[in-house]
Amino acid sequence: MDKFRGTASAKELCDTVAEVLKQFDYVPDCQPMSDGGEGFREAFSGEDFAALVRGPLGETVSASITLVTNDTGRVAVIESADAVGRQHLPNPTGEEALAASSAGVGELILAAARLGATSVLLGLGGSATSDGGLGCYEFLCEHGGLPVPVIAATDVTARFSGARRYALQKGVREGDLALVDGRLAELRSRYLHEQGIDVETLERTGAAGGIPGALTALGASLVGGLDAVVQVVDLASRVEATDMVITGEGRFDEGSLEGKVTGGLAALAAGRVPLLLVCGSVQAQAEEQLLARYNNLHFLDLSAMVGPEAATRDVVGSIARVLREALHEAATTHQRRRA
Repeated sequence: MDKFRGTASAKELCDTVAEVLKQFDYVPDCQPMSDGGEGFREAFSGEDFAALVRGPLGETVSASITLVTNDTGRVAVIESADAVGRQHLPNPTGEEALAASSAGVGELILAAARLGATSVLLGLGGSATSDGGLGCYEFLCEHGGLPVPVIAATDVTARFSGARRYALQKGVREGDLALVDGRLAELRSRYLHEQGIDVETLERTGAAGGIPGALTALGASLVGGLDAVVQVVDLASRVEATDMVITGEGRFDEGSLEGKVTGGLAALAAGRVPLLLVCGSVQAQAEEQLLARYNNLHFLDLSAMVGPEAATRDVVGSIARVLREALHEAATTHQRRRA
């Protein structure tokens, strides 16, 4: 399961689904999922540490680091949102939104390396910043660049100038968007001049306020967040070993078809196993598009089945209820066919 933003984490939802499956004698294989945004670190199991870094306005915040040991060494999984996420600046003034810095992300990368990480996997999403990654860039440059190889995982494919598109969501005033445009243009030139990389030519550099652009200029690699999770947790082989895949997100819409968890798992399960999508709400047009692509899936729309209020107020209880009903109906139908 992916998170239901603002109501339940991916792990909480996986645990809920697992408990229901056990009631029907299934053996669940749980994997919290993420597309690179908030909750990315939760998709990985390892040793957890805390680091004190700068928040978006320079205040000290605690950010988490998960160290995962594999065949290639010790991978530190971190999130930009832990350091400079919108939860640290929920109601910014226009001035604060413009001033928000990504320096804490650079500090978190360095902290991970000092813990012994041989590489860093960074989930980028949910940042409160629109600084084009300048704070992160300058901090890392002051400390010799990237301390270890960094893979930056994003949930959007926007190019560097596209960071402006999300600035309004972070509190930047409409009248200040020209300032954001100018800042991004200047930084594009600076990164090209200092590092020889034109970040505007690369997809994903505009995610998280432009932080991936700064990291790419310093030598980081960019990947889709979902692809990173699928690879590290070996999800493809685990899917092939199952009788059914259950996934879901808070809102299934056309954006879900472009690199998000639900659309990605539909492609992964296609031709292999049945897929059940349990979502807080489902946009009809997006549902039609996915059903046209794959014939092995079925939707459970919580808002339609229990009502929008209950689906939001008690998402865990609602999922347990509708999933239990769906599995009971499936078992009853199977028994009738056998008879």
